[in-house]
Amino acid sequence: MKTGFASIFAAVFAGTCAAAQMTTPWGEKTTSENCWRDYPRPQMVRANWTCLNGDWDYAITAITNTFARPETWAGKIRVPFALEAPLSGCGGRLLKSDEYLWYTRELTLDPKPGEKILLHFGAVDFRAMVFLGHDEAGSHEGGDVPFIVDLTPFARKGANKLTVLVWDPTEAFVQPRGKQDSKMHSCFYTQVSGIWQTVWMETVPERYIKDYDVRCDIDKGTATFVFAVDGAGAAAAEEGVLEVAGRRAPFRAGAPATVELPRPVRLWSPEKPALYDFTARWGKDEISGYFAMRKFEKKKDEKGILRFFLNNSQYYIMATLDQGWWPDGLLTPPSEEAMAFDIETLKACGFNTMRKHIKVEPLRYYALCDRLGMLVLQDMPCPRGGGWQAAKNYGIYRAELCETIAALKKVPCIAMWIPYNEGWGQHDAFVTHATLDLAKRLDPSRLVGGPSGWNDREGGKARVPGTREKRPTAHLPPGECEAADTVDYHAYRGPAMPEVNDRRISFLGEFGGLGHPVPGHMWRETLRDGSAGGSKNGSWGYGGIEDTKTREGLESTYLGLMEKLGDFAAAGLAGSVYTQTTDVGIEVNGLMTWDRRVLKFDPSTLAEAHGRVIRRSLGK
Repeated sequence: MKTGFASIFAAVFAGTCAAAQMTTPWGEKTTSENCWRDYPRPQMVRANWTCLNGDWDYAITAITNTFARPETWAGKIRVPFALEAPLSGCGGRLLKSDEYLWYTRELTLDPKPGEKILLHFGAVDFRAMVFLGHDEAGSHEGGDVPFIVDLTPFARKGANKLTVLVWDPTEAFVQPRGKQDSKMHSCFYTQVSGIWQTVWMETVPERYIKDYDVRCDIDKGTATFVFAVDGAGAAAAEEGVLEVAGRRAPFRAGAPATVELPRPVRLWSPEKPALYDFTARWGKDEISGYFAMRKFEKKKDEKGILRFFLNNSQYYIMATLDQGWWPDGLLTPPSEEAMAFDIETLKACGFNTMRKHIKVEPLRYYALCDRLGMLVLQDMPCPRGGGWQAAKNYGIYRAELCETIAALKKVPCIAMWIPYNEGWGQHDAFVTHATLDLAKRLDPSRLVGGPSGWNDREGGKARVPGTREKRPTAHLPPGECEAADTVDYHAYRGPAMPEVNDRRISFLGEFGGLGHPVPGHMWRETLRDGSAGGSKNGSWGYGGIEDTKTREGLESTYLGLMEKLGDFAAAGLAGSVYTQTTDVGIEVNGLMTWDRRVLKFDPSTLAEAHGRVIRRSLGK
């Protein structure tokens, strides 16, 4: 998919863009009739589905004295945009912790014997109760992951009333909320309440394929599938048929089915994102999807230094910190084209990876990374606070960690899970280790990043209290497990690197953050100098903005960082994450402005500088 990002960057606003008016080119074209109409689950497609995005009725009530559903409704809300997002059409109304958010719409259903009607939610923040007519059909807690409600037992032929009741306390509770806050400040952004990813419905046979897992062995040239089915009963032994690349293989529920691919096997990489399509039939059900042949691991290079390896070759991770926030959609991208634009822009700038920061994207986002060629380091959406606060939130966090990995482990582009960021929601050493170990056990095919920045607690670096100074890398005694695969520094502006060691990869999880204000394309036009610890009122970048106010100063400073980064890459640094893809809120440290209308750099200049760093990591 080509979006012509150069032409979009050429369309620059005239005059000042106030916060309430900041839009993206795609948000300006979004309507209730065209918003998010593509099939929402590209790796598991069925033909019989219905998109439920568009206008719903909504209301807000107090959580006390709620005796019944609302009798009157406040107006229309555009699903799947959160209440607070301008694209929802609700005027930026913030949901309070002592309020309920209600949604309702009519569904026309035609239940039939031998079929099920499944209602899918891409994500609802934070707690959702789902009613069909009078009956509660299902519920879910966790604001970042998909869930399914079976409507079959409650469906009537003809008109049915669907109601969704949401509670989202944001900072008043212990749930994972990432960078959401009731007030935009520092590096925290507007809260997101309610439905913020696609709502859709599909009809499936009573016995159907519920999910699948796929493991690819590039050395043997094989792909092994395991299908989970639902409603099988006594027919669990029934054979299904898997078709891949002209090959057919029978399968049974829960048992591995291996396909040997034609030679030569096409390997996936950001440079050559080759994918394989497949279909699977079991009983009356049929799904289609795709997978990729790729392997991502840690190994020692020819000098004995631990590095990342992709498909048996050393690979330097050249990434940006990608927050995935939009001024008009907040956590919800305005459109498919908007998502593709971000990915293609990063590729044009010479990046091969993004660190998806404390957010789970819609599944179609990952499909674009798969098809366009972009590795993803996937953060877990985390709670805030450590210590006693972390102990209180662990149950909800752990459940969402498991659901996130289950939802995304089929995605080829994801190379590494990052369960903790900067101590947010992080426990002491024992529980930290248990969490990292759990992530590795849930998905042994991928690496698990060490706690990113701050306290490692796995035997690696620790931050000196009250400073950003890092102590030298240490490790647990020989033979004692370190679950993480990286030792991860954050260094602003940096760069910096953990000491090379024999147990974990040296990785720079965040650095840079060079501020460059572009008048007319800022969420807040006022400026301040200094880092995130200062005033919350003005737009800012790490280390101040005096030397990066001009485009020439920005480019010169960035290229200076790349020279130092190249030295570290040659010495053993295996990857780095520059902050960040776009400006967000009062942060003006993006490669692009928040509205995506101005790219602050010449992409070819960046691509050349990044190429030099990568070559130096390879000893060239």
